[in-house]
Amino acid sequence: MEIVNVRIDERMIHGQVAAFWTNSLNATRILVIDDQAASDDIQKMALRMACPSTVKLSILSAEKAVQRLQQQAYPNERLFVVMRGVATAKKVLDLGYTFPVINVGNISNKLGSVRVVGTTSVTPEEAQQFRELAGKGIRITAQMVPSDELKEFMPLLERAF
Repeated sequence: MEIVNVRIDERMIHGQVAAFWTNSLNATRILVIDDQAASDDIQKMALRMACPSTVKLSILSAEKAVQRLQQQAYPNERLFVVMRGVATAKKVLDLGYTFPVINVGNISNKLGSVRVVGTTSVTPEEAQQFRELAGKGIRITAQMVPSDELKEFMPLLERAF
């Protein structure tokens, strides 16, 4: 099992993930880690429809995902991990699994959020969660599509706050 990318993108599987990221990473499986989606049949159906037919899909709660990752449950797979938000990444870390690098994509503007870069806006609470991840040695980057320049996220976050 090789984790080829870990991405926070509140849209989870959409055009950029399905068309650009999955192909450029040569991913064989998308692992969506999201407690809400894992327990909602309608969300699961929508994610299955958005997933490229050439790629396997797993939609798991944070707890189940950590178990599967710790078990190395996807042998010979190129795994692309997608999470809706930083809270899920923090939960995965708290449950005992550490991703060395997390790429941040789209997080839409909402009440109280501040634009950090591109279409990525975070609330003060999310900013603190990003700081906690970075404090554990996780490198956090920002890149909307693979052809964009890879940027270090934390200096952009600190400039925004």
